[in-house]
Amino acid sequence: MTIDKQKLQKLLWAEAASYRADCADWKRNTEALDEFLGEKTVGEVALELLAENETLRKERDQLAEDNRGLLEDFAGAL
Repeated sequence: MTIDKQKLQKLLWAEAASYRADCADWKRNTEALDEFLGEKTVGEVALELLAENETLRKERDQLAEDNRGLLEDFAGAL
């Protein structure tokens, strides 16, 4: 999924803030968010972002494990 996460974050915060304040901007902010998301719902985007985060977490863990192995090999060579 390719999505401008910074723009999404700004739109979500704007909608949340205007909703909490019961502000007239809420409808405008909601429409801007809907336009940005296109055919997807906020829920669908959230699920895709969670899946992306899990993939990144697994990659990070694998890299950390690889680094530990390299450090152990290096320490053993000393």
